[in-house]
Amino acid sequence: MTLLASTVSLEDLREGVGRLERPEWVRAIELTEGPDADDDMALWAWIVLEPEFPPQEQVQPALAALRQRIREYLSSQVPGLWAYVRVRESSEGNR
Repeated sequence: MTLLASTVSLEDLREGVGRLERPEWVRAIELTEGPDADDDMALWAWIVLEPEFPPQEQVQPALAALRQRIREYLSSQVPGLWAYVRVRESSEGNR
């Protein structure tokens, strides 16, 4: 995969995203590269939650802030690539 004409590798971006401050109930941030719905190259970040996490009213503001940090980091490293940030639970059946 290529990150356009960038000198930053996907592995470098994964390491950088992994160093971002995040709540203890976020297990990991996974990052891949692939086409979006318009077939344009994009970055796809998945915020993976621990099986147990606080109530939604506490989680949502923290996730919004983390999404923003992820987007800001990626856009500073790879200008021009759109970053989609999604959330998923680490195991099925919770909440």
